[in-house]
Amino acid sequence: MKLWQKISAICVSVLLLVVILCSALLLSQARDSLIQITTERVRSEHLKQKVLFSEMVGYYLIDDSNPIIKRSGIVYCFRRFAENTSVLVDSHGTLFSYTQIEPEKILYIDVEDTLQKHLLSRIDGRNILIVGSPIRLLGDDYIVYTVNDVTEVFDSITAMVWRFVLICGLGITAGTILIIMLVRQAVKPLASLGAITRRISDGKYDERANIDSNDEVGKLAADFNKMADSIQTHIFSLEETANRQQLFIGGITHEFKTPMTSLIIHSDTLLSTELSAEEAKKSLSHIYKQSKWLEQLTGKLLKLIVLKENIVLKSESIKELLDDVYESTAEFMHERKTPLDIECEIESLYIDYDLMKSLIINLIDNASKASEPGQRIILRAYDKTLVVQDYGKGIPQDEIERVTDSFYMVDRSRSKKDGSSGLGLALVKQIADAHKAKLIIQSRLEMGTTVKIVFSC
Repeated sequence: MKLWQKISAICVSVLLLVVILCSALLLSQARDSLIQITTERVRSEHLKQKVLFSEMVGYYLIDDSNPIIKRSGIVYCFRRFAENTSVLVDSHGTLFSYTQIEPEKILYIDVEDTLQKHLLSRIDGRNILIVGSPIRLLGDDYIVYTVNDVTEVFDSITAMVWRFVLICGLGITAGTILIIMLVRQAVKPLASLGAITRRISDGKYDERANIDSNDEVGKLAADFNKMADSIQTHIFSLEETANRQQLFIGGITHEFKTPMTSLIIHSDTLLSTELSAEEAKKSLSHIYKQSKWLEQLTGKLLKLIVLKENIVLKSESIKELLDDVYESTAEFMHERKTPLDIECEIESLYIDYDLMKSLIINLIDNASKASEPGQRIILRAYDKTLVVQDYGKGIPQDEIERVTDSFYMVDRSRSKKDGSSGLGLALVKQIADAHKAKLIIQSRLEMGTTVKIVFSC
């Protein structure tokens, strides 16, 4: 997720949280206020009705002592002020009611209690507000109830909630768009700085940030430019040093290793072991061939690397070349227990014999180092192509393009252990380029590496 997206997400989350909390508080207050106003109105009407009813009874029935007349008169007086929400109850039951609800079963009123009571309840899918209070008339106790259907009030609250939701949704949407626009505008200098960083990483070391502001981003840009200046100076110094190393000692020193090892082994054998005349002659012949090859290879590498001269290509027997490579690598391959299989399907190619031998030996050496004991290495020649394939550790995909750089090593700990310098594939590429051949490296971790040299003619 990009920085502007993260900042926008945080701002929108905060906006959403604030809007939801504020809306919830406002809605809760509005709901409570509407319910309170409705309750107070109903209670006030109930009290007014109760007072008028009591005064009428006291005025008309004060002298009546007959229970039947008194009861009828009380009902009559109550009916005069009663509405379809009013209920009159005495100790024997309901005296007057227009509603099907029996409020005395829902809201209990003690005749000894003089306080008015109310209850909001959900009955048969409707919101019902019941208000009740006791009253004493002509020596008897009664209870007056007011039963109000306040469902419309709750419907209004629901409608108000949905209006709030709609308004908040529109506000959040507009706020989100505005936040994204402002944040993207604010982080544009960082995007510009990132683009410059990528161009510098691509090798354009003279790129610099052009951000003129007095905030943290401007200070960061200034520090970045100072860092880029230091890096550019350091890179130029490193490149100059690396070029000198590559031109004067790199390639030659690397190529000495394999033939010198072979020379030492055979020389030591001649000095320390009693050999037959034929065996001694064979060892001396091997020493001579390796020394001769080393001499020729040194001269050709000097021309190729130092003097950058073109090499002379001749038609050479590929079978003879591969057999020579097999003989030259037999000792270190045997020591590492990595067998070499050779498949030759072409007769000849236009090559420089010594340089191509060096190229193949380098590839086999690398393949052997990357393989475990017992893992086979295949050297194959077919259709203007030379292939060295192993089944070893492999090369990470993001490092394949760099393995042909001078002194670059994929596994530095292993390279240090086996004495590698990181020049093998760099020399391979130079020799392939000198032959106008294409170097193709394919690799997968823990599955092995395949290196192809594809000749154009």
